[in-house]
Amino acid sequence: MIKANVAFSDLQQPPEWRNDALFFGESQIAPYRHCAVETIVVRMQGQWFATVRERCRDVEWDKGDAGALVDADRFNQLYKEALLWPLDYLMIEVAQAGCRLKLRAGLLGSAPVYCRVTDDAVEISYDLADFFSRPTTIDLEMASRRLALNADYSARQLCSGVLMLTERATLYAEPGKSRYVYPSPAETISPSEEALIDHGVERFEQLLHRAISIRPTPKRMAVELSGGMDSATVACALAQSHENIISLGVLLDDGYSQLQAERRRMLIEKLGLRDTAVNIDSFPPTLDLQPSASRPDYPLAEFYLEAFENLWDSARTQGSEFLFTGLGGDQLFPAYRNEERSAGGKSDIVVAEAKRRAELLLTPRALNSSCSISGFDAPVGPLSASVLASSMCQAPHLLRRGLWPINPLSDPHLASFCRRLPLQSRKDRETMWRYLRAKLGEIFPRSYCKETFAHVLPELIAHHAKTITTQLRDCALADLGLVNRDAVLQLLDELVVTRARALTAPLISFLWLERFVRQIA
Repeated sequence: MIKANVAFSDLQQPPEWRNDALFFGESQIAPYRHCAVETIVVRMQGQWFATVRERCRDVEWDKGDAGALVDADRFNQLYKEALLWPLDYLMIEVAQAGCRLKLRAGLLGSAPVYCRVTDDAVEISYDLADFFSRPTTIDLEMASRRLALNADYSARQLCSGVLMLTERATLYAEPGKSRYVYPSPAETISPSEEALIDHGVERFEQLLHRAISIRPTPKRMAVELSGGMDSATVACALAQSHENIISLGVLLDDGYSQLQAERRRMLIEKLGLRDTAVNIDSFPPTLDLQPSASRPDYPLAEFYLEAFENLWDSARTQGSEFLFTGLGGDQLFPAYRNEERSAGGKSDIVVAEAKRRAELLLTPRALNSSCSISGFDAPVGPLSASVLASSMCQAPHLLRRGLWPINPLSDPHLASFCRRLPLQSRKDRETMWRYLRAKLGEIFPRSYCKETFAHVLPELIAHHAKTITTQLRDCALADLGLVNRDAVLQLLDELVVTRARALTAPLISFLWLERFVRQIA
C-alpha cells in the first residue's frame, strides 16, 4: 500500500506532509493514492506511526488527531485502534531515538509490500518490479522449490535480499540489523457435525452482505464474471445493493464456450449488468521467453494475464475504481482429511503426477534444495495460502491501473463460517448452491461442472513448441544449475503428443520462471 525510501538517519526528523507524501529529512513515504485507501499519521514526543488502510464504513476516524502531537494515553488508544482495524492495512511505527522502524501488515493481503533492508536504509514498495532496477540475484533455493511445484506463501522471495510482508507479519529494522517475525498460526477450525435446517444459507447471505458493504464504494464498480458459481455469488450480492455494475468475462474458445456464454447471458440479464467480455483466443498467454522491455515479468504470474489486462483496462476506461472478484470461493468449502472427497480422486492423481514430472526436470542439487526449506513458509492464517498467493499475483497489475481489488469470498468471517459447516453443507458447495438458487433460479443445475481453462495452455504450448525449443538453445535456469535442459525438451515433446494436464503444470512453471530469470539476468 506504500512506496518508501527511508534512510535510518532521517528517522530522527519529524514527519511532514507534502504533495501527498510523508517527508522526513531526505526520506519519504508515498501511500497508494486511491479513494479506497486512507492514511493516518499519529505523533507523540519521540515517536509516531502511520497506517495506510482500506476505508471502512463502520469506523469513524477523528480527523482532529491526524498529524497533531498527542499525549501518551491518546497515542496508545489510537495505536490499539489501528492494530484492530477490520480491513487490510500496513502500519509503520517509528522510534526517533535509535532510528528504529517497524512494519506491520493486516490479514487480508490485498496489496502486499516488499522490503529490502540494508545497513543504513529500507526500501519498500507494493510493486516488486521496483526492485528490478538495480542488480538482483536469484535465490536458488526458492527457485528450486518453485520449479518443483512446492507452492508457497513466504516472506522469502525469488529475488535475494527482498522480503514480502506476509499477512500479520512484522519487520523490525534499525541501523545495521533487521528482524522478520511471522505471526502465530491461526486457530485450527473444526467442522460441525450438526445438520442445519437451511444449510446455513441465511447466515451465509448475512456474512456475504457484510463483506460487500463494509467498504464505502463508488457509483461505478466492476465484477469479474466467469459464469461459475463463485463469481456469480459475488455479482448477485453486489446487485442487491448497487446499480450500474460492469461485468467482465474471459470466454473459452468456441469448442468450450457455449454453456459458459449462455450461463453468463442469463446472469447478466437477471442482475442487470453492463457486460464486457473477450475470447481467450483473442488474447492468448504469451509464451515468448524473451522478457518484454515494456512490461516487467513477476515470479508468480497470472497465467492468462493478457486477456485479463484487456478487461481491467476496459473497466478503468468505463470509470470503475473497484474490482470485485470471486477469489477465495474454491477454498470456502474444504474437504477435511477424515472426510470423503466429493471429486478429489482424479484431481489428486493429476497433481501427484505433475509434481513427479516436475522433479524429473531438476538437477540433483535443485531437487535437494526444493525439499529442504519448507520451514520458511508463513504459518497458517485466517485465509488460505493459495488465496493470499493469488492476491499477490494480481495486485501489482490492478494497482497500476487504479483498480482496488475486493474479494468478498476471502472475507475471514465468511471463510471461518463456511469451514465450520457440516459436511453435507460443504459438499459440492451446497450452501452456496442454495443461495444462488434462491436468488437466481435454476441457472446452476445439480450436475453443474465448472468450466476451466485447463485445455488452453496444452494446446498453446504444442502450437508454439518449435519456437520454444529454439529459444531454449540457451537456458538460464540450466546455466544456474537448476534444471536439465534435455529433460525439459523431452517433457515438451511429450506434451505435444499427449496434451496431458499433468505435464502442463511443470512445463508452464518452468517457462514462466525461465522468462523471469532472463529478465533479472
